[in-house]
Amino acid sequence: MINITHPDGAQNKAAVFEAPESAIALICLPAMGVKATFYKRFAQCLCSQGFNVIVCDWRGAGSTSLRAGRGVDWGYQQLVDDVKDLVEVADTHFPGTRKFLIGHSLGGQISSLFAARYSEVVSGLILITTCSVHYKSWESRAAWRVFGAACKFYVISKTLGYFPGHKLGFAGLEAKTVMADWCHHALIGRYKLAGSRYDYDGALAALNLPVLAISIKDDELAGKSAVINFLNKLHPDVSLKYLHLKENETDIVPLNHFSWAKKPAYLVNIIKSWLQY
Repeated sequence: MINITHPDGAQNKAAVFEAPESAIALICLPAMGVKATFYKRFAQCLCSQGFNVIVCDWRGAGSTSLRAGRGVDWGYQQLVDDVKDLVEVADTHFPGTRKFLIGHSLGGQISSLFAARYSEVVSGLILITTCSVHYKSWESRAAWRVFGAACKFYVISKTLGYFPGHKLGFAGLEAKTVMADWCHHALIGRYKLAGSRYDYDGALAALNLPVLAISIKDDELAGKSAVINFLNKLHPDVSLKYLHLKENETDIVPLNHFSWAKKPAYLVNIIKSWLQY
């Protein structure tokens, strides 16, 4: 484990899986409300295939020193800044290696925002069930469920000063501004990060790093249309490999938004093949 202290004093720990003589370091970023330990089997499998891997909690989860609450707050911009610190840790621990960000769901969104702003420090993105949460990118009834959820979640987090997702069945204990940023994107469709004037949508449109994107059939948390909507935010000439997985094509039963991480060999083989391009 590596101890990390962010400039604002928040502390975290990163789990490191080291493969001898590897030329690639993979930085794995979790979904909203999911602890880094959930990806241990995935990280071990990647490491066994010859890749260095770092897995780290988002602030507020798992091993971090903070817990969201009234008066304890942060947003997407702080998560992007935390990724910057994590990439610097990877540079120190694995000097001279190419760095790829692997983001699951929200982790893929934050990975993409980071790469859009700091494209010079990473070599590519691996996005697993990462989608736009803009309600208009969803199909039929799902669109209105997302719209309604965004309205409700905003009011709840604004009123309480935090979001009790662990009690509501969506995400975990989340910071008020994280949810405000999530809700803004869900309702408006653009990334306007609280406390930042940076044009992230403009940077995403200019992002031209290699991208591997994976979606899953019948994923209620990342529908295919919403995944494609997110990918359409990237540069039109981006080097993109997009795969939409179906259960009968894999050895993962059931196959859903989370189950792939517990039986990761199928996705790891896809990632390994793509990294060898």
